[in-house]
Amino acid sequence: EILPVAAISAGIVDGQALLDLDYAEDSTAEVDANFVMTGDGRWVETQCTAEGKPFRPEDFGRMAVLARKGIDELFTFWAQ
Repeated sequence: EILPVAAISAGIVDGQALLDLDYAEDSTAEVDANFVMTGDGRWVETQCTAEGKPFRPEDFGRMAVLARKGIDELFTFWAQ
């Protein structure tokens, strides 16, 4: 089965979950993550790194929700 895929970055900066971090945000992130999904919403890959102290499962969940929304927007944009 061949499916379209998209990827996006997310992170935790100053306790806030952010999507598609720029350089300034990425360089100060507490957590840095990458998410890859198929067009039908299945995960292909997730990768998260704590940049200092370990992070909570809730932080991963907040980033995953943002990543899903961002990837959905990418697929919607590409379909236009």
